[in-house]
Formats: sequence, structure tokens, C-alpha cells
Amino acid sequence: MDEDARLIQRYADGDDCAVEELVMKYQKKIYALAYRMTGNIEDSKDVTQKTFLQAFRNIRGFRMDSAFYTWLYRIAVNTCLNHVRKKDPATVEINENLHAGKGSVLSAMIDREEKFHLRKTLLQLPERQKTAVILRVYEGLSVRETSEVMQCTEGAVKAHYHNGMKKIRELLKERGYGIES
Repeated sequence: MDEDARLIQRYADGDDCAVEELVMKYQKKIYALAYRMTGNIEDSKDVTQKTFLQAFRNIRGFRMDSAFYTWLYRIAVNTCLNHVRKKDPATVEINENLHAGKGSVLSAMIDREEKFHLRKTLLQLPERQKTAVILRVYEGLSVRETSEVMQCTEGAVKAHYHNGMKKIRELLKERGYGIES
């Protein structure tokens, strides 16, 4: 039995501390996923909270057929998609608090602008393509894990990812950002 399964069992046996451990383990990952999908800090906080609330309301229904994080990511992706659908896409804003690291102020400004355009471009993708790209690139999930989260075949994940990356390249090229294949 893996660590997550033990924590879930402890929670089922009435140990509320087990929930806190699961939240601490996955909170940053779920928040990062939510931020990449919504493009907004406050929305990401809301989505993260809703994800964990929904997960722990339904945790007794988790059958351990897949990894807990895959199940949790599926809840997070669905929560993000529902949240974004409810918002007017024209009002989605990109908030980012970047600090200039090593290097010149000019290079930090250029880096910030490039990240802004990449995030803006990512938000323009159709939902399935955006989800596949975020899960594969930013979250580092395998094709199999991504297919479990998205509840589709591995072939569909590959197609969504390929088409999403192609669209990102096209949109960035239109904006004057050359991206090599």
C-alpha cells in the first residue's frame, strides 16, 4: 500500500490529520495547475480550495484503481474547466508576480513579456489541447497519466498535445516570437 493509500485509509478510519497531510503534499501542485489553466491568482486559489473540498467530500468513493494524484488532478482539471466556462473569457486576466533574478533589468523585462505572451497564448487553446499541454509540459505527467486525468485514450492525448503545441507555435509566430519545432 503506498503512502497516499495509507493516508486515505487513516482518514476513512477517522483520522482528520491524514487530510491535512494529503493537502500539504498536493496543494502546490494543484495550485500551479489551476494557475496555468485559469491564468489568475485569485481564481487559482478558489479552484484549489474547491478541488480539495470536492475531493474530500468524495474520497470514500475513490476506488484506488488509479493513483490518488491522478484522481485529484482529474477533479482539479474539471473544477478549472467549470470555473473558466463560468467566467467571461474576455475578462480573464494574467497576473504574475515575477521578480528580476540574476541578470539585467532588461533581460528580466523581456523574460516577463515572453512568459506573458506564452500564458496568453496557452489560454487561447481549446480546452482539451490546453489541458493536454499543461499536464504534459508543466505538470510532467506521462501520456498514460494524462489520459487517466483527461479520461480519454493515449492516442487522443497525443493528438491534443500535438495540435496544442502546433497552435501555440503558430500564435506565437504571428506575434513575432519565433519558436523552433
